[in-house]
Amino acid sequence: MRKFIAILSAVILVLALSFPSKAANTAYVSAWPGLSFSGTTATCSLTVYAGYSTDSIEATVKLMHGSTTVKQWTNLTANGYLNFSDSANVTHGETYTLQITLKINGVAYTVADTTKTCP
Repeated sequence: MRKFIAILSAVILVLALSFPSKAANTAYVSAWPGLSFSGTTATCSLTVYAGYSTDSIEATVKLMHGSTTVKQWTNLTANGYLNFSDSANVTHGETYTLQITLKINGVAYTVADTTKTCP
């Protein structure tokens, strides 16, 4: 069990540090989007670590239901570290997608969409 945990920890560390620099002064960028449900409330979150505390972070978080925007949060900004969380009303049994637009020092980074169905 300890060997499994050690290997899993190593894999997570490698994945977390695997985003190469695309912008000056940015060694690594890590972004974790989150989408969870509690009843008819969706919690949308985003945590971003830029390479340095001086790196400018700009983000937009959008909750989609098909091609309809349920809720959008724009002009999320920070330096070095961004931690965002907010909620939106949703419907049981429907599928939602969290879309992230992210720029570090003005350079766009791709963050995979997160799609889940509200139970």
